[in-house]
Amino acid sequence: MASEEEIPPSQATAQTGDADPEVAVEAEAGDITQAYRELAKGEQTAAQMEASLTVLESKLEAMLKALEGSEKK
Repeated sequence: MASEEEIPPSQATAQTGDADPEVAVEAEAGDITQAYRELAKGEQTAAQMEASLTVLESKLEAMLKALEGSEKK
């Protein structure tokens, strides 16, 4: 089994059960903070993709209108 020095505090608490509860709370808060940052980054990426898809949709609609116009002639 690995020594506690090699185990992150949040995992060490779960394994040993005698670690300082304050350390466990701080580690959990760090995990939540990291998860929030990753979620915010994902939301930003999704917004950028949505904007790109909107631009693509506009271009496709313009191309379709141009094709429909050329078929009528």
